[in-house]
Amino acid sequence: MTPFRFGAVAAVRGPARAWRDTALRLESAGYSVLLTPDTLWTPSPFPALAAAAAATTTLHVGTWVLAAPLRSAAATVRETRTLAELADGRLELGIGAGRPGGERDAEALGVPWGTPGQRVDHVEATIAALRGSLGDGLHLTMAAAGDRMLRIAGRHAQTLALPLAPTADTAAVAEAVARVRAVTPADRPPLELALQIVGVGDDVPEWMRQNAGVTPESLRASGAVGLLSGDAVRDADALFALREATGVSFLTVSDEFSARLAPLVGVLSGA
Repeated sequence: MTPFRFGAVAAVRGPARAWRDTALRLESAGYSVLLTPDTLWTPSPFPALAAAAAATTTLHVGTWVLAAPLRSAAATVRETRTLAELADGRLELGIGAGRPGGERDAEALGVPWGTPGQRVDHVEATIAALRGSLGDGLHLTMAAAGDRMLRIAGRHAQTLALPLAPTADTAAVAEAVARVRAVTPADRPPLELALQIVGVGDDVPEWMRQNAGVTPESLRASGAVGLLSGDAVRDADALFALREATGVSFLTVSDEFSARLAPLVGVLSGA
């Protein structure tokens, strides 16, 4: 059974010491990886993650996820190779074809966004360039929903962020996992499957309330597996059951909940 890992998604504002303090706090709490988004309203992930990596010894750092269309393949290789060296083997590069609304970022940066097919082409070309430069040692995480992206993930990734709505129940997770397994080559190791923790108790991230209309009530009504209670024993039992049913073993959580979930992380990390 694949051991549990936990990642905290953070977009710290401020000087390098703020990233240092966040990274050290997560490392001491047992989190496996500090993850940073790739948007124009959050810090640029490569220098931010370099600051976090410099302050820690075991914590991995990763992009969650890099929007491939916003950079040329060569630019992504250059930044990734440098961060991989600075992180001394602790980089987990997350990459995808771009989030909804990413065309606005592309326009602001003066780069083409392209059609969905062109963006997937660019993801594939970028992965080929990364593998050509860094080899198979780079831990690659992919955000993928369509069949073609899932096939690319099945061939090249180590971790897959499951394409699920916040309200997904166990059956929806199992259905998504079945799609993933159907397109993963038999000679490849099984993908590590990642699920987002969308709330704890009566709290959900404010951006999720505003952008998706998600509330604790709607999550409970749907049986959402991404809503935790905040009780470490109860939540550990629920996640053991989820892993048994679906294979999900990597849980990501907004940094605003990372301290509250530290007891759970302490119980489950590596279990």
